[in-house]
Order: sequence, then C-alpha cells, then structure tokens
Amino acid sequence: MKNLILFFLFVLIFLVITFNLSLGEMMSFYEPKDIISENGSTNMVSAIILDYRLYDTFFEILVFTMAVIGVSEFIGKIPISESNNQNLSYDTPIIKVITPIFFQIIVLISIYISTTGHIAPGGGFAAGTILGTGFLAVSLVKPTDEIENLFIKSKIEILKMLVPLFIIAYGLFGYLWGGTFFSNFNLQGTPGKLASGGSALLLNFLIYFEVFGGSWTILYRFLKHRGLL
Repeated sequence: MKNLILFFLFVLIFLVITFNLSLGEMMSFYEPKDIISENGSTNMVSAIILDYRLYDTFFEILVFTMAVIGVSEFIGKIPISESNNQNLSYDTPIIKVITPIFFQIIVLISIYISTTGHIAPGGGFAAGTILGTGFLAVSLVKPTDEIENLFIKSKIEILKMLVPLFIIAYGLFGYLWGGTFFSNFNLQGTPGKLASGGSALLLNFLIYFEVFGGSWTILYRFLKHRGLL
C-alpha cells in the first residue's frame, strides 16, 4: 500500500507541473519529412510515440499500470482454495521438452525487437507482449509452486510500478537539458544505427519491462485463482 501511495504521489506532482505549462510548450509541431533529421529514427512510428507524442504514450502506460494494479488488488482479495494448489501443468513430453527451448528463443526475439524498435518494426509494447506470451507458455509446463516462487522472488509486481516514475524522471531531466519536458537528451546518432533515435533505446526498454511486468502480474494472479473466476 505504501508503494501504491508513493506512486500516485509522484504521478500527481508530475501532472500538476505538466498542466501548468503553456499550450505551446506541451505541443510539438512537425512535418514527416523532418522526423529523421530531428529525431534520428528510421522507424517513424517509433519517433512519433517516443518523441513527438510521448505524452500520449506516457498516459497509455499510466492507464495500463492502473489497470494491472486494479486487477491484481481485486483478484488478490479472493480466497484461494486448497484445490487450486494442485499441479495442472501439461504432462505431454513433447510440450515439456520443446516449450523451455522455445521460451529462450522468445526471450531473445523480444529483446531484439525492443532494442531495435526505432530502426525496424517493433518496440517496447510489442516486445513486452511477446515476452509475456512466452511466460504464459512456460506456466503450462511448470508446476504452479515454481511459478509462484519465481513471481515472489523477482519482485516484478513492485518493480513494474517504478517504470512510470522513471519516465517522469526522464521528462524532468529533459526539461533541465532541453528546456521542455520529455526533450531528447541522447545524441540522435546516425539514422539506421542502433545508437540513434534520441532516447528511444531507454524508453523502449522501460515500456518493454512495464508491459511484460503487467502481463506477468495478471497471469500470476489468474494462475493463483484458477477455477474461481
């Protein structure tokens, strides 16, 4: 509960600061032809959602975080019956052998899509969904106790709430660096290279972790309360 209160406090402070800005400071006017020269991303969709329209992206992440917290808190209050502790993993040998192998491939693919989202199709949202799907597959072949221990030890439910706070800190740092909130403070680099696109690498990774963490939290809660919902 303390972490949740702290989270809302930081968000409230950020919103108060943001809405006190003039309309001109909050809006970015751009032409598609100027995206590469101004941002350095060859993926123009990534440039728009991580630079020109980052306010929209931030509030999407905020809504997603609120939804995950709501689902987690609501389901967490539902009593767990003893029958839910039974191991419902699949016993098919082929699935048990192949799924862990494919999971490692899924992890690598999700990392690749996240880190190259500004120069190729992909990004943090897609990568986080892919990794969350990979964990869903693993949960079908692993005992519930192992999944629960992994969830608790990883502290994922707490860490995912820090992502919006990191993005707020990034916005404030951008204000100190460039005079406007969410201003890119990384070098644009050479378009098409990994080290380009302003702060795309950082933001895509934060979004990647948030989407994965939220998906994993909801998955864990449903696993714990399967048969009751």
